[in-house]
Amino acid sequence: MPRQAGSGTSGFAWQIALPEEAPPIPNLDAPPFIGRLLRMRGVDTPEAAAAFLAPEHAPAADTDDLPGFSDAVEHTAEAVKNSKKIAVYGDYDVDGVTSTAILVEALREGGADCDWFVPNREQHGYGVHAEALERLGDEGARLIITADCGITARVEIAAAHARGIDFVVLDHHKPEGELPDAIIAVPTLAPPDHPLRKVSAGGLAWHFAHALCARLGKAVQPQRWLELAALSTVADVVPLRGENRRIVSQGLRELARTQRPGLRALLEAAGARNGAIDAETIGFQIAPRLNAAGRLADASLAVNTLLEQVPRRAEKFAGELEQLNRARRRISDAAWERAQAQVERTRGKHGDVPAVVSAGDEETPLGIVGIVAGRLVDRYQRPAFAYSVRDGLAQASARSRAGFDFAAALASCSDLLVRHGGHEMAAGFTVEAANLAELCKRLNALAEAAIFGRDDAGAGEPQLKIDAQVPLDQVKRNTASWVDRLAPFGAGNPAPVFLSLDVPVSEVRRFGRNGKPHLGLRLGDWDAVGWRMGDREAELAPRIDAVWNFRRSQSGATELELQDFRPAERAGASVAVDA
Repeated sequence: MPRQAGSGTSGFAWQIALPEEAPPIPNLDAPPFIGRLLRMRGVDTPEAAAAFLAPEHAPAADTDDLPGFSDAVEHTAEAVKNSKKIAVYGDYDVDGVTSTAILVEALREGGADCDWFVPNREQHGYGVHAEALERLGDEGARLIITADCGITARVEIAAAHARGIDFVVLDHHKPEGELPDAIIAVPTLAPPDHPLRKVSAGGLAWHFAHALCARLGKAVQPQRWLELAALSTVADVVPLRGENRRIVSQGLRELARTQRPGLRALLEAAGARNGAIDAETIGFQIAPRLNAAGRLADASLAVNTLLEQVPRRAEKFAGELEQLNRARRRISDAAWERAQAQVERTRGKHGDVPAVVSAGDEETPLGIVGIVAGRLVDRYQRPAFAYSVRDGLAQASARSRAGFDFAAALASCSDLLVRHGGHEMAAGFTVEAANLAELCKRLNALAEAAIFGRDDAGAGEPQLKIDAQVPLDQVKRNTASWVDRLAPFGAGNPAPVFLSLDVPVSEVRRFGRNGKPHLGLRLGDWDAVGWRMGDREAELAPRIDAVWNFRRSQSGATELELQDFRPAERAGASVAVDA
């Protein structure tokens, strides 16, 4: 069992995995310390560890037994050969725009007359819409391929099908009830152990594009479209294990040397062209810029940025995304301040917030609610949703935490909802504003049972999970190099987090923008950064107990990222760092 190690000044309880519960992996060509970290991640054999440490050499997962996949490829190939006009219907987030771009390029290279469409968040909302399908049909589309949507569009697809339009559904969300009248290749319908079961829509599109090109006799390089699939995989927060880990590991290499003018311009704007490019670059630099189009304007701008091959035009598109992203930052910071104040007013007499936290108003743009929901989860360690109210309807974006399936919870409350969809960790829904209170009541009851009703102590409390306690003076550059071998980090494979006691603090500075300063510190022999911790400077002491992980700066230097701290208390058992 994990052991508690007190808490930091943030109020989060520190929970450390016991070293003896993660013994080294025998016969592993890596330091024992790395073997313990692997075992904590469920990797417990030398063969599995070797594969985990070298995802850049892993082969692509097999699609032969993915339900509907071969039929979808064959049906699409026949449509191309018969010169049917094809349209790709995507979504407005990064997963949707990247999968749209992959499919459009593959279809056009295969000789198809191919158009594409992505909905406008404010005008259409989430999912497949009958009016858009009607327009695509009027423009001549005889086959529509949905990307990152479609599995719940039974009514809309049936209406279009009656007009002679065929459908191939490429989606990774969970189906609800009766399936659409279409050829369906949806990984969530595969057996639980299928390697593509938890792939993103962009990852699915990558496999489909390669299979389609092979079926049409068009040779493409194995690495083609991997940078787009990696963008999709990280941005959609799917588990970075197995096939997803391969896609991101290999895709990051392709992103670093991409020849796509739009991506090159986005990397330049993010300051990442000359530095290290990792999953964090995608999550915090590239994905927000691509998402900015769908949040504040029209996601078509993001698709055009990815598809455009003329540098001057691609750079113009990327510049527009950069301006939208700056506006998005200002608006989301203001919305976050309002949301946090709203949640604080819900605290009970013992200071507890609800099991599911929520916030929203008429001022928050619909495109910002997903950002606010994510911050609510980070801040309160609870499932959360944020919403925007328009014309008596609350449109919401939900984010979860381990132990609570938000999509399933919404399905059980469907009688209250106008529409809903998504998956375990991220979902969206629309509800009449008058039903918000009842919805919150039901969701809280479900979360209370799922999270707080578990037997493990502290399951519902805000916790900071720590892999091991290590003496900071034993941590060397070589340690960081070995920990880097566990990357890419993200959902399902978080960066290892360490606790070091009695660490000297020799330098402190504040930096940042918009009144949200960060901390820059010197901890022992290491430079460190504490994001959004500028207002906690007074809580620092000459010596602190620090919770941290490794990170790469934009220049490529290795430093520490401070997760939490407290004034130094006492020494304790630590794991020897032999990496």
